[in-house]
Amino acid sequence: MYPSLPRRDSVIEVEVHGVSLDLNNTPVLLLREREGNRVLPIWVGPVEASAITYAVRREPFERPLTIDVIKRIVEALGARVERVIINKMKNNTYYANLVLSRDGSLISIDARPSDSVAIAVHMHAPIFVDDALMDAQAKEIAEDEQAKLDELKERLKDTDPENFGDFRL
Repeated sequence: MYPSLPRRDSVIEVEVHGVSLDLNNTPVLLLREREGNRVLPIWVGPVEASAITYAVRREPFERPLTIDVIKRIVEALGARVERVIINKMKNNTYYANLVLSRDGSLISIDARPSDSVAIAVHMHAPIFVDDALMDAQAKEIAEDEQAKLDELKERLKDTDPENFGDFRL
């Protein structure tokens, strides 16, 4: 049996704000609400962080990656990704549902948030977080902090990685 879908008014739409490293060099996916200043941090593995970054940047590869294969399978089956819903946290682990549509029916599949987000970004599907989960786990970003982050992102875009020398980001 597939998990039930939450009501649309009980979820908040988010977008990938970025993938960063914490102080222990562990990748953190940052999901920011579309209409607000809260960010939900989700710790992910390096492979998942790479898949999300690949999907966001739309970087071409010589051979298809797993995310490309998933997209091809979904499309070959005549389905499409409708949305992703990150719906709960249990024992410090986030849970998500990947919602597909096919022949007028919705299919909800339990999946890791990192995989779900990568697929959603790759297939241009919206990402939602349960409202109560967002209230409990998201962090508020002040406007001045956001301006500093945006400025840093712009400067880093134009910086050659060689300029960092032996420093690790």
